[in-house]
Amino acid sequence: MYIYNGLNWFVMNIKNILIPVDFSESSKNALKAGIVIAKKADAKIHMVNAVHIHASMPDGHLIEAIVGDYEEQVKQSFDELESEVIELKDVPHEDDRFVSYLSDAIYSETKQKGIDLIVMGTRSQHTLGERLLGTNAIDVITQSETPVLVIPEDYHGFAPTRIGFASDFLRVPDYGPLRILKALGALFGAEVMVFHIADDITEDEQKQIDKIKESLSSLPNCSIRIVSADSVIGGIQEFASSHKLDMLTMMPRTHNLFERLFVKSVTKAIAIDIDIPLLTFHE
Repeated sequence: MYIYNGLNWFVMNIKNILIPVDFSESSKNALKAGIVIAKKADAKIHMVNAVHIHASMPDGHLIEAIVGDYEEQVKQSFDELESEVIELKDVPHEDDRFVSYLSDAIYSETKQKGIDLIVMGTRSQHTLGERLLGTNAIDVITQSETPVLVIPEDYHGFAPTRIGFASDFLRVPDYGPLRILKALGALFGAEVMVFHIADDITEDEQKQIDKIKESLSSLPNCSIRIVSADSVIGGIQEFASSHKLDMLTMMPRTHNLFERLFVKSVTKAIAIDIDIPLLTFHE
């Protein structure tokens, strides 16, 4: 798809979408959202299932039997998924199986298939351990160089019309990292609201705001605003609620140890309890 922004032609290119599938309701819900995007972008869906077998198992024949059984069961499950999620017939798609950690499978598939977007589900209820240590979705968000769209289990009918981008205005990237936000905003004709949690802004931050405006100038309905709040997390959550967002966008930064800890804390807090889709991408 091409959009002319008054300066040049900007090419949006979502051609390969990766969706981890464990056949749970949350992963099926993410798959349906991915199908919606694939239809609009004329993209291909790559479904991935992974299982980890402990390396200390002593019997090689037993491992071989377990792997064979896994392959057979997952193939059958994918066949059943084809019948259950009938929307799959409308988009090109394939499925792959990995005997590995899910994060390793995602990394491998992303590199081999040229993945442009990862879409994955998250459950509506989380254990204490997940709240303390994080979930698979949070691990992928913080580690993946590819944009990640997390779909809550109870969120249905993906069709974002009001997208919020929580920006810190500290550093504006080039056009690259913002491409996915512009692509989804354009595909769905969505209003994009860029917001910054602060009492006021510095002169340098105002310069960054101007750069963001230029970067997103191809979008027909985009605004930038400053939001005062007692905390970053609370401010983001309040903005999403008060402006009735149906998708939130964040850009984690991981330059040093402090930032990695802070970013993971904020991202985890938002991702654990969010009830709308969350899009993240790195600079």
